[in-house]
Amino acid sequence: MVAAAGLGLALSGADLLVMAFAEQRSYGTEAVPWVLAALSVGSAVGGLLNGAVDWRIPAAERLAWLTVALGSVLALAGLAPGVWTLALAMTATGVFVAPTLTTAYLLADEMAGDSARTRAGAWVNAAVNAGSSGGSVVAGLALGHLPVGLCFALAGAAALTSAAAVRAVTPLHP
Repeated sequence: MVAAAGLGLALSGADLLVMAFAEQRSYGTEAVPWVLAALSVGSAVGGLLNGAVDWRIPAAERLAWLTVALGSVLALAGLAPGVWTLALAMTATGVFVAPTLTTAYLLADEMAGDSARTRAGAWVNAAVNAGSSGGSVVAGLALGHLPVGLCFALAGAAALTSAAAVRAVTPLHP
């Protein structure tokens, strides 16, 4: 749930940050849907690649690493010199979205007892939604006081923090 909340927090903030980035650099609003579409394309590709792999690494370990990758790439997106570079960075961020969310659901299913699997999945979903709600608020407040590049770093930090929490509560792979 923590990783799912971190994912929601980071990504909903990213939507506002992309708009602020485009506005700050005078690209106009017509560039924003393309950058957000790049995030979605990356997620679709990442989901397909994730599904094609016969994973040997436990879901808990994968979840931590996927969340680290997502947070790191998102944090670096704020360094993009232009909107098309930002679109590439958001595509790279997207590559980790579907695998992270899928792995969160898989881990919840693994950890729950037979009678609690549906509830465990619902909790993951609720965590993503709660993170998404909070991310928009936090990003909006941060944009009023901080440069947009630093706001991207903070959005990435939300995912990185959730990765640290995943590592703290799940066993390491031997």
